[in-house]
Amino acid sequence: MNGKRIAGLLLVIYKYILIIMTVLMFIIVGTNVFSRYILNSSLGWADELARFIFIWISFLGAVLAYQANEHIGLNYVVEKLPSGRIKELVLLSADLLVLIVIFFLVKYGWIVANSATNVSPALYIPMKTVYMIVPVSAALMLLINVNKIISRLRALVVKNSLPADERGVE
Repeated sequence: MNGKRIAGLLLVIYKYILIIMTVLMFIIVGTNVFSRYILNSSLGWADELARFIFIWISFLGAVLAYQANEHIGLNYVVEKLPSGRIKELVLLSADLLVLIVIFFLVKYGWIVANSATNVSPALYIPMKTVYMIVPVSAALMLLINVNKIISRLRALVVKNSLPADERGVE
């Protein structure tokens, strides 16, 4: 099995984890709404667990969006640049700046998560577990970012690795 197939398989598993977490959150919230308004008895732990799952979904979804280049960017400005090489240099510069930000997220996210000593009030989950999503998702983004940087460097070094439309080939 080559690297691209393994990466594709991991991406599918990652998406299924996000789907399962979303369905679980929907079930928890739905059950709590039913319990509160039909049975007149709220589940004390449901709001807290749904919030924690939502936090994890948000950060894991951000990793997926980063991998798919779905984050907000200045694509309009980059598309107006005259050549493929200049575009690649601008995108490489942006990726290097993002690398610095992600590095700080990993570093300080880890410090903050490991310094948490409290537990959640309803479920008694260590808050360290909840906060750990910041360095975990940032580390995943770091791997994606390094891969993007390597791809951009290859595109700059080897002209044929640029997309066909940017090489003047139709």
